[in-house]
Amino acid sequence: MPRRNRIMGRLGRYILFTATVAFLAVVSTLTVMVWLTQALRRIDLLASQGQTIVMFASIVALTLPTFLMVTAPFALFLAVLYTLNRFNGDSELIVMSAAGVSPWQVFGPLFCLALAVALLSGSIATYFAPMSMRALRDQIARVNADIVTNVAQPGRFTAIERGLTFHIRDRTAGGTLHGIFIHDAREKVAQTFIADRGRIIDAPGGLFLVLEAGSLHRSGSETIGGPAENSIVEFPRYAFDLSQFRHEITETYYRPNERPLLEVLWPAADDPTLKVDPGRFRVELHQRLSTPLYPLASFLIAFAFLGAPRTTRQSRWLALGGAATAVSALQLASFACIGLVARSPLAAPLPYLFPISAIALSLASIAGRFETRVPAFVQSITDTVVRRVERMETV
Repeated sequence: MPRRNRIMGRLGRYILFTATVAFLAVVSTLTVMVWLTQALRRIDLLASQGQTIVMFASIVALTLPTFLMVTAPFALFLAVLYTLNRFNGDSELIVMSAAGVSPWQVFGPLFCLALAVALLSGSIATYFAPMSMRALRDQIARVNADIVTNVAQPGRFTAIERGLTFHIRDRTAGGTLHGIFIHDAREKVAQTFIADRGRIIDAPGGLFLVLEAGSLHRSGSETIGGPAENSIVEFPRYAFDLSQFRHEITETYYRPNERPLLEVLWPAADDPTLKVDPGRFRVELHQRLSTPLYPLASFLIAFAFLGAPRTTRQSRWLALGGAATAVSALQLASFACIGLVARSPLAAPLPYLFPISAIALSLASIAGRFETRVPAFVQSITDTVVRRVERMETV
């Protein structure tokens, strides 16, 4: 008996190791692919706003928990499919069955992995994802409020707002700006400032760009069809007010997906979003609480279709297709019920009903209460295709 327990322990570790390696490979690949698309969207922080690579990296890194929450259940499903299909392809499941290993002994190690992924997804959904989204919003707000960084970018034409463009030729180590060009076309009479040098000064009265040894060019008309006003005025010093573009970070309102779980569960009675759209809080709450159910449902669906030994490649492909179809249907149902939950509180059980139903049906199938089979017409079509392919290979 101890020897048998050691063999079962080794077998369990082997199954768990194979599935875990597959899961880590898939989840890292999917997350990096999705993360790179987000990184490309944020590249404007370097290209147009002059932020450092550290700031860029910190902002992009804050999006990782959200992506991981999305990719982890799908990666688990693919890892379980890969593991069971490999065991079937190498006839390992058949050998295990012949040696007296029950399907539940194969199920146990894979369930441990699925449970770990479910706990990971749940912790990300309830805590880490809202915290990272909140930090991301604060970080972007600070970047947008940094008017000094936005203006003092040597060699670039920077549009602070519509009709207002800055250009700085150079910036010395002491903070002096050289070759300053400012074009202000926000009013009917456009103004263009050209200065040899200048400095940004944060004084008690406001934030100013003090221009030195420059000129002001005015062109345009105050009225439609009126006389054009064109003039050039030279000045030894001119203070251009930047305070109007400085956005203080006083925003304290956060969207429901950026709030802690307790704030979503019990929002303040005077919350503006709660008054206008209470469905957003309801959707966010039930999405977070139901998130751990979907990795478990995906795993059980995969095991119900591929957990039994299969001797032919044909039946394995049909099982793979059936599992993929079932998981796709589950995901589509989860997306569809979001709109229903937003419109009516009576639809609140739906995000839990679909995965729990999938879990119950999959467990019943694994226990032998019924067998997961593809429809007869699909089986017939597949048999015909396989026979034709085999005929072509022999020609």
